[in-house]
Amino acid sequence: MNELVISPWIVWLSIGVVFVIIELLTNTFAAFCLTGGCVVGALASLLGLEVEGQLVGAAVGAVVTFLCFRPIMRRHRASMREKTLVSNMDALVGRCAVVTEPEGNGQRARVRIDGDNWQVEETGGQPLAVGDRVEVTGYDSIILKVEKR
Repeated sequence: MNELVISPWIVWLSIGVVFVIIELLTNTFAAFCLTGGCVVGALASLLGLEVEGQLVGAAVGAVVTFLCFRPIMRRHRASMREKTLVSNMDALVGRCAVVTEPEGNGQRARVRIDGDNWQVEETGGQPLAVGDRVEVTGYDSIILKVEKR
């Protein structure tokens, strides 16, 4: 009768793949450390160590992975917390633009930012002419509030 023999290093790498999937789904650092342990366990198996040596290697590998990568993960998470991602209208605040259409006949002046044409209102009450440089200071609905530069 033929027996199916699976090499221990394949088992270690398979378990490591499972931990990688868990890490990707949960974004926990622990699964990543266990993946490092599985890689060391697979290497121990390839070196010919018995199961006890492979288990010790996996444990040491997980601890070393934790100690080496923990500072990197802390810095990464801290930088992600500090970043305030702005989008939509908030991303326009602080941007500079040039007036493309002047005020007149009851119409608001217009500027072009990133290919989009926006109605603007000068917050200081100064009239805007074509070519004036303005900075976006805020918005009200779809009308940008600007100040002349």
